[in-house]
Amino acid sequence: MMIAQKLTVLTVLAFVACAAILAGVTCKAQQYSPQQSVTQASVTMADVDNALANGPVFLEFETSECSYCKQQHPISQQLQSDYAGKVTFFFVDANQNRDLAKMFQVVSVPQMDIIASKTGSTYTYVDRNGNPASSIGSSKILGLTQKDTLTQVLNAAVQMKR
Repeated sequence: MMIAQKLTVLTVLAFVACAAILAGVTCKAQQYSPQQSVTQASVTMADVDNALANGPVFLEFETSECSYCKQQHPISQQLQSDYAGKVTFFFVDANQNRDLAKMFQVVSVPQMDIIASKTGSTYTYVDRNGNPASSIGSSKILGLTQKDTLTQVLNAAVQMKR
């Protein structure tokens, strides 16, 4: 009888622990908004176009397996905080969002693309040096990139939008 009571107590404790964990995960998931730094599986060009109406867009393509992505993400999160209200940030899971990754010619991650504006069907991208570029291919920022470099590019994008 003693063993049965212990098993019952352990079962109840395990159930409570699982419920608490699930509740915590659910609460965290509900706290995030699209503007926060959650890697998103589903981002479309329509999302990008809608965001461009408010200012430049920063796209970071990453994967959960990539060690450089894990190092880049906190840098980009800090930039997201620094440019709140000026630039829209999308953190895109390249494995889960293959259509957008293909459109942006993603062959390695992390890859950052900054779009300053859109006029008609023409996008103005910003290259690694802060210069305007008319194509995705010439404006990709590949690999682990320091905050100073990305700040320069984002400043240029914000200036181009004005």
